[in-house]
Amino acid sequence: MAAALFDAQGCLSPQGFAQISAAPPGQVPAELAAHLAGCMRCQRRLLAMAMPSSGPARRERPPLWRTGMVVIVCLLLVMMAMMLTQILNPPAR
Repeated sequence: MAAALFDAQGCLSPQGFAQISAAPPGQVPAELAAHLAGCMRCQRRLLAMAMPSSGPARRERPPLWRTGMVVIVCLLLVMMAMMLTQILNPPAR
């Protein structure tokens, strides 16, 4: 039975992953848990199976007018900060 849980490369087979997924937390067979703890390839495969298959969700770009507005507001804030430093630090006489 243990041979069916591993493939020719020595990694977990689909049956092994199914057995891990079906086991309650903390109750995975020791042989499978020990292999999964030491095999980076099987860890990646297990995590990839847990991810949604719809692919990464891409966010839409904000509208151009909003980006322009943010740039203008940032420039105004910089100009206000420069004017404020001139007002608060008058030249010495």
